Amino acid sequence: MMAQDHFQKHDTFQGKVDWNFNLIFDDQPQVAELTKEFGQLIDHPGLYPPVPTKWLHATVLRAGVVSEFTEEEMLAVVMLLKSSLSEVEFPEFMLGHWWLWGGNVVLHIAPEDPLQKLFSLVVKTMESVVGKDRMPTPDKFIPHITLAYCRAYNEELEVYKQLSAKLIRPVSFKVTSMPLIKQSAVYGHYEWEVIDNIPLGKID
Repeated sequence: MMAQDHFQKHDTFQGKVDWNFNLIFDDQPQVAELTKEFGQLIDHPGLYPPVPTKWLHATVLRAGVVSEFTEEEMLAVVMLLKSSLSEVEFPEFMLGHWWLWGGNVVLHIAPEDPLQKLFSLVVKTMESVVGKDRMPTPDKFIPHITLAYCRAYNEELEVYKQLSAKLIRPVSFKVTSMPLIKQSAVYGHYEWEVIDNIPLGKID
C-alpha cells in the first residue's frame, strides 16, 4: 500500500501554529548519537530528510491551533501540571526499537506505562481548564519519536531493508521536563517556540 505524504495526510494544522506539549531531547547527547547512526539508513527519496536533532520530539498532546485556546488558558494548564508533576518520579526510558508507521520512520519509547499516565494527566488537566466541550479529542497515544517523515511512496520494503541492514543498539534516556510549545510544520519536520517548561520531578 502506498504511503501518503505525512504533511498532506495531517493537514489539519498545515500552515498554522498549534499548541503542543512535547518531550524534547536536545539535552540528551546519546539520543543525538543514536539518530546519527540511523542517518544513512533513512536516506531514501520516499522520505523527507532526517529530522534535525534539535527538533526531535515525542508529542504528548497536540492541543489545537493557537486561535482555539488563549495563552492565558494554556499557561493555566501549565501551572496546574507543574503542581501535580513536581513530585512525580519517572524511570529511565529506552529508545531504539524502530518501525515504519504510515511510512514514517519512528522509534518506540519504553516503558510505555509512565508516559501513558502522563498523557492522561495532561488531557484531564487541560479539560479542567478549557471545559469538556472545547477539549480536543486526542489520538491514541503511542510513545515514540519520528526520525524521518514520509513523502508519498510505495517502496516500504526497500526502506525496511535499509533499516535492517545494520544493528543499532538502543539507548537509555531521561525525561526531565515537558515544555508547552507553539509548533508549526516546516519542510520535512516540525519546529517550535518554547512558551513555558514543566519540570517532571526527580529521577532515580
